[in-house]
Amino acid sequence: MFSLYFISSVQFAEHEIIVTLENKNIVTLPKANKLYDHYIRLINRALSRKHPIGLLISKDNKIIGVKRSDNDVVENIIRDKKTIQIYFMGHDGIFALDFDHPHFKALYAKLNKSKTKSQGVWFIVQFPDLKLLDVIIDEKK
Repeated sequence: MFSLYFISSVQFAEHEIIVTLENKNIVTLPKANKLYDHYIRLINRALSRKHPIGLLISKDNKIIGVKRSDNDVVENIIRDKKTIQIYFMGHDGIFALDFDHPHFKALYAKLNKSKTKSQGVWFIVQFPDLKLLDVIIDEKK
């Protein structure tokens, strides 16, 4: 499952890049990955801007997916039968958090904090249905 991470450093090696995450974990992106050029641009941009990035990491600590994160403040939360509908102040569209998401309680608490305290959150979504995959509080705002 994709999760949000802050990147501390990137080192280029012969067959891969070595990415050190803020939590001190080390993951690699093999140059053989067919989306290597796209992924490295996203990773470098996240590092230079000090923004989190969505990573899908295999059990052997290889990056197998990368998603750009976005930032906003929750304007409204509406409970539905299968999901929580999330409306952001600066985004069009209705975002969703499924009740069966493995981290539902923690993510919902962060979204609710964003709404009640007008505090920003970073998030990544699954397209095209705008399902939230991960959310973290923007501590810098």
